[in-house]
Amino acid sequence: MPRLPFSYYFISFITRYCLFAISTLAMPHKAIDPIVTASSIIMNLQTLVSRTISPFESAVCSISAINGGAAFNIIPEKVTLKGTIRAFQETTLLSLKEKLNRIVTNTATSHGCSVDNIIYSPDHYPPLINDTDLYRTFSSNVGALLSKERCVRQLEYPSMASEDFSFIGQHVPSTFFFLGQGSSDSFKSDYGLHHPKFTLDEDVLPLGVELHANLALRALKKLTKQ
Repeated sequence: MPRLPFSYYFISFITRYCLFAISTLAMPHKAIDPIVTASSIIMNLQTLVSRTISPFESAVCSISAINGGAAFNIIPEKVTLKGTIRAFQETTLLSLKEKLNRIVTNTATSHGCSVDNIIYSPDHYPPLINDTDLYRTFSSNVGALLSKERCVRQLEYPSMASEDFSFIGQHVPSTFFFLGQGSSDSFKSDYGLHHPKFTLDEDVLPLGVELHANLALRALKKLTKQ
């Protein structure tokens, strides 16, 4: 089973039909508001996973950015939404994409707006799957080199984080693991990735170098025996 998912990133441009020249907040009934439309789209997309994907499958749809307007008293012409959809099955990801297009377009139309375009990342991220032989030979033993518990900690659940390394794994056997950090005594360094207070505990960097060098030497030793 994939440990990291398929994923798409998308940008949606929502434009109001300019039926009237007036777009001041003083007369909202004479304008069409893309901000209200975008808000409705965000709320409707909350049903994309909960009501269209089987509870036995894993999927994510998140809106991470909304941009529109520059003045407090003017209804803007355009709003831009940015987000991501993710799933462990490619068929589920493509289904999410199709349904997202429909929800965004139909919601915009119902508010009198149009969707200029929905732009997806050129290639969806493939899932990250460890090569079984490499994992048993190398990754399963790295804990004995670095970890206080002398073992590799297994993820309780597969992660929905997407990873560039998955593209490499499509072409050559590969294995992927996380090097934990957050053990600093001088500052709090256990905030999650992308948290505004995230600070890297640089004391783990030499361990990462040692780990990769050790794995490279082990791989070369194994190759010379073949």
